[in-house]
Amino acid sequence: MKTIEVDDELYRYIASHTQHIGESASDILRRMLKFTAGQTPATPAAAGETAAAAVSPEAKPANKARDRVRAVRELLLSDEYAEQKKAVNRFMMVLSTLYTLDAHAFGEATESLHGRTRVYFAGNEQTLLQNGNQTKPKHVPGTPYWVITNTNTGRKCSMIEHIMQSMQFPAELIEKVCGTI
Repeated sequence: MKTIEVDDELYRYIASHTQHIGESASDILRRMLKFTAGQTPATPAAAGETAAAAVSPEAKPANKARDRVRAVRELLLSDEYAEQKKAVNRFMMVLSTLYTLDAHAFGEATESLHGRTRVYFAGNEQTLLQNGNQTKPKHVPGTPYWVITNTNTGRKCSMIEHIMQSMQFPAELIEKVCGTI
């Protein structure tokens, strides 16, 4: 067994993917990476070619967009989502899903998202507490982000709408997601 050092942010991200009590970081990473015991490490597609070069960023952007839409629709149809009784829980699930689909675009969308006196998203709880009274910050599962949750459902929908528009989701899907929160 080897020991590796990870920063606090990465550790929180890995820990946020825990599925049961007592699950080790190795188990979580194996599941996330779809890596099984005895599997050989992946090799680049061709000699001297890096993994980044092997996957073209322009490769089928229409399919990528379709996959993102499908993922959001699957979330809306999932039993776990349907079982949520509180708007804040559905809000958090949507945020987690959007981050999973495109972390960079999600980050850019949240940077410009704030109220007149409040910051809505931050990398830590303390920043949100300093920028408003009674903000009730919560960690967005599977992300390095925290979000204020002491807002009405309309404001939560506005935040989701802004993020999804920035991530270039279709208007009808944005409307559908906001209608379920």
